[in-house]
Amino acid sequence: MAFDMYLDNRREKIDYHEEGIFNLIEDNEDFPKLNYIWREFYDSPKITPETANELVHELLALNELVAKNKKYGHFESIIKRLVPFFSAAYRGGKTIECAGD
Repeated sequence: MAFDMYLDNRREKIDYHEEGIFNLIEDNEDFPKLNYIWREFYDSPKITPETANELVHELLALNELVAKNKKYGHFESIIKRLVPFFSAAYRGGKTIECAGD
């Protein structure tokens, strides 16, 4: 199922084939905000600017882990898409509206 995110006129999503990214961090306390998104995936959460900023940092840390293991290289593209999106929410002081299928 897709997880759609909206920020003003911008849209980003985590598609069903990208959900595996959450398996990498599941229950890892180094990624509390990513785990929050996974827990709330189908409940259409709102992502505050502060949470968006924390997500940027968690995604950058996750990218380091992914880069060390070629097996997970396919997750680099989703990380590269999401970092600027969450960063824009933080910098703009705007809340991201979400909708999970």
